Amino acid sequence: MKIAITSTGNNLDSEVSLVFARSPYFIVADLEDGDIKETSAVENPSKNERGAGISAAQFIANKNVDALISGAVGPNAFNILKQIGIEVYKLQSGTVKENLKLFTENKLDEITSSSSGGPIAGGRGPGRRGGMGGGRQI
Repeated sequence: MKIAITSTGNNLDSEVSLVFARSPYFIVADLEDGDIKETSAVENPSKNERGAGISAAQFIANKNVDALISGAVGPNAFNILKQIGIEVYKLQSGTVKENLKLFTENKLDEITSSSSGGPIAGGRGPGRRGGMGGGRQI
């Protein structure tokens, strides 16, 4: 089985990256009977592009992986990955190697829907009345 995992660095001891589209690297690992047979690190060519999620999903698909271990995956990228048949799993904080081990032990949860971020702290949220039309009546 061929697995891709988002990473902040280019080796198994690197910390995982919590995002998919703008992950600095993808580590691609060939697993056989729970053992890591071969790995390669590829720099994410989409990390600074507009529409990075779609480009990153296509890039991963071209690596012929069976599964992706990642943090947040946006809706467009998620839909592409699912249409191609790539399973997506939620990573745990730690290293790439630790997450691959968790994967082989079936301890990572499969992601069944995209994780699009809501308002970021300090952003324009729904407002004091929850954005439900609670303004003044004239």
